Amino acid sequence: MSLKNRVCSVLILLAVCCVAAGEQKNVLVVCCPETAEFSGMLMKPDAGMLFTALEKSGAASGKREMVSSAELLKKEAFDKAAYNHLVVIGRKGGDPLLEKCWGHQAAIDPETKTFYRLGYGTLRGDIGYVECDWNPFLYSSKVRTNTFTTVIVKISGTSVAGVRAALEAFRKGLLNGVVPAGKMERVKKSILDRDPDSTPPPRLPREVRVGDRNAYLCGWTQPSEEEYRAFLDIAGVIPRRIWRVKYLVEGALEDVSARAWVNGLHRLAYGNSVMIAEFGNVSDAEKTFQALARIRGAKLGKREGFDSVTFDQPRDEAFDKSYGKICYLRKGAFLYAVSLPESAIPALLK
Repeated sequence: MSLKNRVCSVLILLAVCCVAAGEQKNVLVVCCPETAEFSGMLMKPDAGMLFTALEKSGAASGKREMVSSAELLKKEAFDKAAYNHLVVIGRKGGDPLLEKCWGHQAAIDPETKTFYRLGYGTLRGDIGYVECDWNPFLYSSKVRTNTFTTVIVKISGTSVAGVRAALEAFRKGLLNGVVPAGKMERVKKSILDRDPDSTPPPRLPREVRVGDRNAYLCGWTQPSEEEYRAFLDIAGVIPRRIWRVKYLVEGALEDVSARAWVNGLHRLAYGNSVMIAEFGNVSDAEKTFQALARIRGAKLGKREGFDSVTFDQPRDEAFDKSYGKICYLRKGAFLYAVSLPESAIPALLK
């Protein structure tokens, strides 16, 4: 290839990167006709703490745009769909974009108003659902790589009432979870059933300092039964409630690596978070803490006057290296697992 052609190729590549970078800082709100009023609520300044955290952390700008599902599904709109954060709102079965992006974590039958997800079981009624994940347009075969991550928020339900309940829960901070809108019935029973609990977590600071960066509270995930039973395996007791409170650190979404997933918004992404387990009494919390201290690889210490147990964040077939530490501390009947850098712990325990 001649020098001239090489220079042209580099300029074209730079131009493409610039277009993508220009798209990075937009939060794109997608609506369908039946939920247009709901999408409008997300254009307001108080749309939810996730939007605020995305904007403050530099992952999104203050610009928000409403686009119809049909428009975004057009071939020429692919870049808009891939390089923006998407918020898709709709009743399951009533929106083509939601159907395309639904994934495999939960199942909804709108005709029978039946909902299923592992850890909750099969439920029937007016039920809302919130789920955050990587943007499937960006993470597709059409995009080889990118310099930043975009996310998708799916707000849905078995009925319009369920969607409304899910939207209200999202605005209050729910990132992943199930929200009943009134009474519900359990269709089938198994040992992995947990009734949805929308109780908000204990209050944590909206902003903490981690090294030379800020971290912003962006919401919380509602763990399901399999996570509760992990405590049963470790210590023989189950917490009354568990929350995984998520922070977005400046720069956390500035690549598409496994690190970005760990620190992202998926319901199982444990990075830059505070897991809070509330036990029925101090004895059960202490029993669990001591069981953790006996696990291989545990490092005992002190943090802010509290005994601590620290582990390296795990490595497995997906993660070839550890992306930080997880520090467990007990405070009364509460057990905290902090995967934010240690410099954030004093502010969190105030």
